Formats: sequence, structure tokens, C-alpha cells
Amino acid sequence: MSDGEMKKTGSFGDMMKSNKKKEEERQAALRKDIDFVEHTYTLDQIEKEMNTSLEKGMTSAAVQASREKHGWNRLTPPPQTPEWIKFLLQFTNFFAMLLLGGGILCFIGYGIDSSDSVNLYLGIVLCTVVFITSTFSYLQERKSAKIMEGFKSLIPKKCNVIRDGGIVKIDALELVPGDVVEFTDGDQVPADIRVVKCNDLKVDNSSLTGESEPQERVTGLAKDSDGNEITTVLEATNLLFYTTIINSGNGKGVVIGTGDHTVMGQIAGLTLETGAEETPIAKEIHAFILLISAVAMILGITFFAVSLALGTDPIKCVVFAIGIIVANVPEGLLATVTVSLALTAQRMHLKNVLVKNLEAVETLGSTTVIASDKTGTLTQNRMTVQHTWYNGEVKRVPAARNSAEYTNFMSNGEIDGEKLWEPTDATFEKLRMVATLCNNAAFLTNVVDEDGNEKTLDIKKEMGSATFNMLGLDCSGDASESGLIKAMQPIEDVLDVRTANPKVFEIKFNSTNKWQLSIHETGMGNTLVLKGAPERVLGMCSKILINGREEPMTEEWQEKYNKAYEGLGGLGERVLGFAMKNMEEEKGFKYQQKPERNFKMDDLTFVGLFSLIDPPRDGVPEAVAKCKRAGVKVFMVTGDHPITAEAIAESVGIIDKEVLEAGNATVIKGDDIRDVLELPKDEQIKQWDKWLSHKQIVFARVSPAHKLLIVENNQRRGEVVAVTGDGVNDAPALKKGDIGCAMGIAGKDVSKEAADMILMDDNFASIVNGIEEGRIIFDNLKKSISYTLTSNIPEIGPFLAFIIIQIPLPLSTILILCVDLGTDMVPAISLAYELKEADIMNRPPRTTADRLVNRKLITFAYLQIGIIQVLAGFYTYLVVLNDFGYPPWVLPWVGLDWDDYSLMCKPRGDGAPSTCGYGCDNPKAASYDAQIGKNRTSEMEYCKGGCKIPDFGAVDPFVEFGTEGFRGFTFGTEAACGRSCKWFEALKPDIKNLTVSAEENAMFTKYCAVNKDYGFEGRSKIADAKRADAPHGSYYWWNGEAQLYPNVRFQESALKYAQTSYFIGIIVVQWADLIISKTRKLSVFDQGMSNKFMNFGLAFETILGALLIYVPFLNDAFFTRPLHILHCFTCVPFSILIFTYDEVRKSIIRQYPGGWLEAHTYW
Repeated sequence: MSDGEMKKTGSFGDMMKSNKKKEEERQAALRKDIDFVEHTYTLDQIEKEMNTSLEKGMTSAAVQASREKHGWNRLTPPPQTPEWIKFLLQFTNFFAMLLLGGGILCFIGYGIDSSDSVNLYLGIVLCTVVFITSTFSYLQERKSAKIMEGFKSLIPKKCNVIRDGGIVKIDALELVPGDVVEFTDGDQVPADIRVVKCNDLKVDNSSLTGESEPQERVTGLAKDSDGNEITTVLEATNLLFYTTIINSGNGKGVVIGTGDHTVMGQIAGLTLETGAEETPIAKEIHAFILLISAVAMILGITFFAVSLALGTDPIKCVVFAIGIIVANVPEGLLATVTVSLALTAQRMHLKNVLVKNLEAVETLGSTTVIASDKTGTLTQNRMTVQHTWYNGEVKRVPAARNSAEYTNFMSNGEIDGEKLWEPTDATFEKLRMVATLCNNAAFLTNVVDEDGNEKTLDIKKEMGSATFNMLGLDCSGDASESGLIKAMQPIEDVLDVRTANPKVFEIKFNSTNKWQLSIHETGMGNTLVLKGAPERVLGMCSKILINGREEPMTEEWQEKYNKAYEGLGGLGERVLGFAMKNMEEEKGFKYQQKPERNFKMDDLTFVGLFSLIDPPRDGVPEAVAKCKRAGVKVFMVTGDHPITAEAIAESVGIIDKEVLEAGNATVIKGDDIRDVLELPKDEQIKQWDKWLSHKQIVFARVSPAHKLLIVENNQRRGEVVAVTGDGVNDAPALKKGDIGCAMGIAGKDVSKEAADMILMDDNFASIVNGIEEGRIIFDNLKKSISYTLTSNIPEIGPFLAFIIIQIPLPLSTILILCVDLGTDMVPAISLAYELKEADIMNRPPRTTADRLVNRKLITFAYLQIGIIQVLAGFYTYLVVLNDFGYPPWVLPWVGLDWDDYSLMCKPRGDGAPSTCGYGCDNPKAASYDAQIGKNRTSEMEYCKGGCKIPDFGAVDPFVEFGTEGFRGFTFGTEAACGRSCKWFEALKPDIKNLTVSAEENAMFTKYCAVNKDYGFEGRSKIADAKRADAPHGSYYWWNGEAQLYPNVRFQESALKYAQTSYFIGIIVVQWADLIISKTRKLSVFDQGMSNKFMNFGLAFETILGALLIYVPFLNDAFFTRPLHILHCFTCVPFSILIFTYDEVRKSIIRQYPGGWLEAHTYW
């Protein structure tokens, strides 16, 4: 190689390494927070760095320059592979290629010898199986394009932007970094924007961060407890993110990120670059198919070579090899697995779980870790009043759906040991009034009924119905205000209270004041009511209402207030303070705030506190407890505040106090993860391992990239991770997880497309139902595979016997397919309907050692039940051939030529055959074809299929039979088969005396004098192997006795009867195999026969078998024969033996748990 070539090679290698390194760096960057710094700039810096003006916006030239640098404001779609290539790739897996190769060989064999249509049928069936399974796989994998479409549906369409000094409405696609955008409530944020001006601005970030409450946005950065600015991008208070919604207020901001360089773009990039994890069941099936296919290939090639070496016709060798492969490969397995998973998916749909990826059903059963989102999954995604504080006491607030439920709550007087509020208390009545009046939320009463018709609800009337769910109604206004009116409604209709106390003035909540005020005309005159941040409200109060009387706000009361405030905050609840004042002004007074406030706001009376939380869903604590019993760890992963996250985690049982105190539980914050990302790779791994070694974990304030890291590190540790989520931010983790579970109600389209299954009721408890179903399907798949594999041995056995000892083939290839794709299919599927075993949710998750197909299952199916079945098959095969006159001892070595030549046997003294074999091949004659000018050799019709044996007393010196039957090959092939005038004249005298009788000698002399070419010159024997030669003195043998003329059709028919009986024998022993497959340890008598589909499966395989052997046109199609009824049941004793053997085995396992038999046979 020249120096120049070496340099080129080196540079190419360097380039490949460089590209790989860049890709690794890109993926690592995606897993970190996006690198915005513009939110830390001053306004002057913003204008300078972004080449813009906050008043006039960007110039057209600046816009063009920015677009050339940053591109259009859109997400880059992933590179697309043409659909037809995706489809063709499904045919490249090992299993498909193996069956396709077999099918092609069958077509080649049929092309060479079209007289045997079995090859044609077999080729069509194999190719059809591959086409169906490959098409199904293709349809399952069409997901990535849909995920991108989900992101596109989130992108805003239009926005108002300032350019060249004027406001214009443009497509969001046209925005560039530096554009100055105006926005107001209801708008969708068109890019990542730095807020430079705002008024009472709140944004709904729930789809990105999981925070239930709208988040305030201001022009500056918030500060932490140490006085440092919080600059983390997702927690920055002066940033708006692409595709989020402006909840209230308005403002103006500068675009700092567009398209891929936005938080949403980062999530899209993570989602699309994240490879969907292969499911455990897919890995198991792939490994199993690879193993079975490899065994099939090795056996097929080995026996092809052996049979070829034995001199078998090459076409027959190919067909035999295909038979070995077909017998080993369970062609119906993928169909069985697919249907079983689909049936389970249907059952799960009844439990509110919609399965998109069928293999995900089983994955859920093998889950070891659930990484669950908080908002909307573990919680109700509905702010609910949890506690109240008044008269110096904390009371529990009931969450009642209707008046009857409220009455029931109040009659108990407490919830979880906490006393309930007292509706008639004088202080509470004032607190309830303030919470109802100082509130802009209202019930949305226009709803659609079950028939799709709109109607208006009368809330007051509906509350009287015991089935009404007021808590599920949508409300206008923010989440906290909605929670307050839902708490107040059961006591007195909110609308009635507001009607009786009309509002005359209001100051809305803003981020500067952090309170809301309204003035109402009440029975006491004009009354000011106020709610807001407790510390702000308290600062405006000089008195406190105790037992309905105003008392001075003393230090003692402030201390009690502080204790209550901190206690409720420590529970993760959002606390609001309430105050009131009876105004001095008369009714009709016009209150105003601008230009100057014309009323006093000091000297308010503090009434009390309400605290709200997004409460756990019903059934979640029980579901988490069930997960613990099942050995499944539940991690909470949320963008919410650590205190709130920990409080919810404790309330649902994800974190137990005793575990936390023992140091086996932890709360990990997003900042902790950010710090770890700055460490070297090996240090990162150590820290992750340290975190994930805890039994119970809550991840709080995490970003979408952090969620992905959590999933990846769990998978690195060998965990099978189920991920739940509903927001756009969850999409990367949903796709990366071993199974992704999106929310059907609150879930965004992107999260639904990325997920494998959708919880239609958004309930975590549905996941636990899924785990149970997943474990059931794994158990039942094991049972189904055990049942399916068992019949492989009686399918392989005939071919092994055919090649090794060369008996007539006991089972044809076409009948193997009748078993695999016919009689076995429905019974195998019926095992998917088998009921769960009692301890299924008390077992730990299965380990990697607990394979779908393990050594114990293989040995059980092949070496125990399979051996009994193959013995049964051979037994019925030998019985039938014996009844046709072919006893077992005559069958070895005669199988290769059974279908083409008539067997000859030497009778014993009792009339039974002793030794059998084949005689002479068909004689050939040479002729000259004048048309093509060549010699042609054709078979002579005379003696085709074997010469007729001369009647006793008659002599024909040229045929292979003398007065004592077949002449035999003692003196060579020519002395028996090639007798001709030329042979006779060339005989030496001593040999002539031994091979030619005096009568034959005279006839030779007579005929050869007329024609020297007379006879069977060059005729050979049939069998290449000496042990298949017919002995001296043998006769044609059929119908159980010696015959004078050949009858190959009788042999063919006898073999087809025997093959049919073998096929029926498999069905009979599979009856027992199916019944014992119902359980792995439990007695069938305990399990019962309540599986109706299995009972149908038993009937189905029996009826199908009967149709295949008793319907005439099916006899022709599948080469079967109608059996005598006794031949149908010769295998019944073997079926009873299988059942008895397995019942005894299971009984011993139950009696001696952990013993030798369980260790080696419990599959």
C-alpha cells in the first residue's frame, strides 16, 4: 500500500471515529438541560446579543440573517426508510429466511419432479406462513412516523410579532431567535421566549414539568433560600416554553430558541433518537427460534449429507432435509403467540388498558421497576381541599361527590383519624363565605350526555342524586379556585351564595401582590374578602376571628398560625390564607383602584387557612401494596416540588416512613442529577448505582432528559422498566422503557404514540392489573410452548428412523404441517384462556434465568412426554403395517424405494416373511431418434415395475425369477437382472452350471440363435445398499402373502394408512398433553376443566383429524386414508400413561418442594 493510500485509509478511519464521537456527544448533550443563557441577560444585553429592539423588533435583514443561521421554526423529522423496504426487511430474520429457503427448495424439487405435488403444497404453505408473520411484524413496527406527527400537532399556527416597528401576524414557522413576540391568555407559546414585559402572567407547563398549578411568569429570575438566582432552565421564572399555553395575563418577550433548539425540540430529539427497547418476550422468542432453527438446520444438513452418501436420489434428499427442518421448527408458534397476546390484550381492554404493542402484555408481567409519573397517574390531576385551619385547629375536609356522600362523611366525623370541619361553627361560616366569594371559578354546566346531546346541568338539583359526581365536573378558573368551590358546594350551593352576595368590586391576583380581593354587598353591608399567599394575607391583618369573634392578632396566635402553615406545607399541600373586613362605606359606593384606591385595606381580620393538594387516586395505595407483594419496585418520577412529591409518595405507600428512617428510601432532586452529569462517566455510574440501590425512591423536579437517564440506568442494572406518563415530556422515557404506559384521558397525542399501552382511565391501579395479566400470559405461553414442542419429537422421529434404519417414512411432511398448523393450533391457543394460579402476584418478578423456554421445559417436552409420544406413534404405525402384512422385522432398509418398487420377501415355514428386499430395476432399451439424431434410452414396458414370476412349471431364462423364486445376487447383479444372450455366451462353464439350469440353457440356445441382442443387457438392481437386496428364493409380497406379480400401489396404500394412523396417534396423545399442560405444579383435578375454549380445542383437533382421514377429497389433498376405528385408538394407552406420569410427577413436586424433581422438571 502506498503512503498516499495509507493516509487516505487513516483519514477515513479518523473520520469514522470523529463521526462516532460527535454522535455520542450529541446524545450526551440531549440528556442535559438545554444550554440557554439568555434568561440571565439584562434587557440591554438581550437587545445586543439577539440583534433586536424590544420596541421595534427585528429588521427584515436581521430576520433573514437569523434564519440563515438558525433555520425555520420547526422540528426536524427523522430520516425515513421507504415503507416497502421496511416491509421487505421483515423477511430477513433467521426464522423467515429458514422457512423461505425450505419453500424455495420445495418449488425447485417440484420443478424437477412435478409428479409429486407434495413439494408444491409444502412450498406454498411455508411461504404463506412467512408472509403472514412478516406482515404482522411490519404492521406492529409502524410507530416512529406517528410519533413525529404527534409533535407536529402541538406546534402553534400563528403569532403576533413586532418587526420593522410594526405588529404583524405570521406563521409560527417563520419565527427566528431575536423576534419580539406579544402574547395573551389562551395563546400557545410559539417558541422558547424570554419574558421582557408581563402583566399577571401565568403559564400551563403541566405537559412539560407535570406541575398541576399554572406557573407564574415575571421578567426576572426567582431566588432560592440562600438569595441566589435560580437559573435552571426549566425552573426559570422568566422563560416561556414552546407549545405550552398562556393560562392568564399577557406580555411580550424575545424568542431565544426555535425548532430543534427548544426544550420541546430537545424532547422530540430524545424521543426520536431513543431506540425502542426490544421486549423481553421478543428476546425470548428470538432466542428460542434461533436455537430451534439452528438445531433444525444442523439436523437437516446432516441427514441430507448422510442420505446422499447412502445413494439416495438428490431430490429425495432435499425433501427429507426439508422434512427434518419442518418437523423441528414449530411453524404455528408465532401465530400461537400472536393470538394469545391478542386475546390477553382484549381482556386487558375490559380492564381499561388499551394495548398497542401486543408483546407489551407479557413485558408488563416481567416488570421489576415502575417509573411512574405523579400528576394524573398516582394523583387525580385535580386540586382538592385537604385541610382547613380555623379557631387554632387543623381539620380535615371531606371530598364528597354529592350530598349523600357528604352526609355519610359527616356522620362518621373523621377521616383517617383526623376530625372533620364543623360547618355550623361561626368562624368556619365566615371562612366558607370568603372562600366562595373571593373566587372566580364556576362549574361548567353544559355537558354532553351518553347519546351525544348537549344539556345544561342543574348542579343544585343534581347534588341530591347518589350517583352524581360533582368532583368530576370541569370548572372555569384555575385549579385551586376550582378545588375550593367543589369543597364548598355540598354545604350550600355556590351560585346561591354568590347571588345573595353580589360582587361590586374586584382586584385580580397578580404576581406582585400575591393576593386577590373582592368586595360584596352582604347582609352586613359591604364586605371585603381576600385570599392569597398566607404570609401576605397575615401581614395585612391586625385581628383574627376566633369562635366567630374578632380578637387581636397576638404573638401566640401568630405562633399557632406559623405551626399550622408549616405543618400543612410539610405535607406537600398548597396553603391559602383568607381574610375579611366589614367596610365602612354604604351600599352603592363606587370602589376604585386607579388612579388612587378609595378604600382602606388595612386592619383586616384573618379568618383561616385552606390547604389543597392533588390527592391520590382511589385504589392507588392498594395497587402499590400489591406491587410490593409482587416484588415490583415503584419509583415516583415527577417535575413537581420535592416536598409535594414526598408527601404524595408517603400517602400512597411508595415511601414508607420506617424505610426512609432506616436509610433505604430517598428523594432525589433534579439538581442532584445535574451535579452528577458533570462527573466522569465511571463516577456517574457509581452514583446512579448508589441511588438505585435504595428500595424506595422519589425523583422530583426532574427534566425530560433526567427521566430518560433514570430509565436507562435502571435498564443498565438489568431491571425491566415500565414507564408511565401523560405529558410531552414523558415521550422519550415512554419510548425507551421496556414498556411505556400513557394516559388515555389526560395524555398528549405524543405520549400515546410513544407508548406501548394506554391506560384508558388514567389509573395507576390498571397497571397492576396489567402486571397480573402479563404474568398470566407468561405462564400460559410456557404451557402453550410446552404443548407445541412436545409434538416435535413424534414429528422428527419418523425422519430419523427413515434415514438411519431406512424404514418406510412413518409420517409425511404434509401431515407434519397438518399437526403444526392444524390440529395443534387451536389447543395451543386455548391455553391462553387458562385461569391464573393462586400465587401469581405473590411471586417475585421472573429473573433472566427464568426463560420462556428453558432447559427444564425442553427436557420435559422432548425427553419425557415427547419420547412417550414418539413410541405411541411408532406403535400404531407398526400395528397398521403388520395388519397389512408387513411385520416390523421386514421394514428396516427397505424404506427408500418403498413408493417406487414392489417389495419381495422370502416366506418362512409358517407363511410369514423372513427377509425382504428389492430385486431388479426397470429394463431399458436404446433407440435412435431420427429427428434429433441422437440415441435415446427409454424404459421398456415389458417387466416395468418387475417381471411377473413364471407360473410353477414354466421357465423364462431371461427374467430374474427361476423355479425357486428370485434368483438372488449371489453371482452378481447381471446373473439376476442383466440376463441376455451376450451374458449367456460370455459365461464360463463353471458359473454357467451354477446359474443356468439345463432347461434354461436349452431356451437360451434357442432364442439367442434367432437374435443375439435378445435379453436385459445392462439392467441393474434397485437397491444400492446390499442389505436392501431381496434374498434368493423370495417372491413379491403384498396382502400378507407371496405373490407372482408386483403391486406397488398396495404398498403405497398400506404406507398411507400407516402414516395416517401415526398422524391420528399424535392427536390422541396430544389430548393428554393438552390436559397436563393446564398446570405447571397443581393437579389437573384441582384446576378443573372449566376452560371452555380448551374443551373446544380438544373437540376441534379430534374433528379436524377425523375430517382429514374420512373426507374423500381431503384424502387426495393430504394423502391420507380412512382408518378402521380400532386403528384410531391404538395410542389411547400411551395417552393414559402420559396423564398418569405427569400427575405423579406434580404430586411429588408438591409433596417435596425444592426437591430434585422440582429442580429438574418444574419448567
